[in-house]
Amino acid sequence: MTVLLKDAMQPNLVQTLENNPAFVHGGPFANIAHGCNSVIATTTALKLADYVVTEAAFGADLGAEKFLNIKCRKAGLSPSAVVSSPPCAR
Repeated sequence: MTVLLKDAMQPNLVQTLENNPAFVHGGPFANIAHGCNSVIATTTALKLADYVVTEAAFGADLGAEKFLNIKCRKAGLSPSAVVSSPPCAR
């Protein structure tokens, strides 16, 4: 199992439909407990780009709370802006 997962800690560089580069590392559903990408992906992206967009899934009540109070504190990150999407219509 270790041999199969030896590269799993490395972020994946992918391309969006608009031809923009994007890092995916433990995407929004890879870690149900947090619902956001890894600290490694965020810090790597910050070194390579002028701005970084991170999706913290599950809404502001859970995803943003964990992103801001756990991930950002532990990683020493301080977001410049936060955007919340409206709740889904049922």
